[in-house]
Amino acid sequence: MRKNLGPGVDGWAISLKGMMSIVVLLGLVICGIYWGVNKFVLNDPSIPRTERKKKEKPKLGMKESLKVLFSSRYVRDLATLVVAYGISINLVEVTWKSKLKAQFPSPNEYSSSWVTSRS
Repeated sequence: MRKNLGPGVDGWAISLKGMMSIVVLLGLVICGIYWGVNKFVLNDPSIPRTERKKKEKPKLGMKESLKVLFSSRYVRDLATLVVAYGISINLVEVTWKSKLKAQFPSPNEYSSSWVTSRS
């Protein structure tokens, strides 16, 4: 589609507007489905309702909360995993983006190469 555009017309802007229009349209469809389910399915009187009692949680102060967090091996391992993931993804992403920017200086070149390689 962008090959047929005249000179001086930004094909990337046209593609971006089209993609964002699709995102907004599908978002409205999702909102409509959500409304319909809540209006017609969840309010159906033939479906029995069960009421759940909420479990009371103990109120912990900051000191007690930190003590629980540091005493739990599972939480410590989870925190280590999250920090390691954050560091590694940032290192890989910086390298990937710099190589991508060197290969494709403009968004039009990147998206056109992606489309031609998928064809």
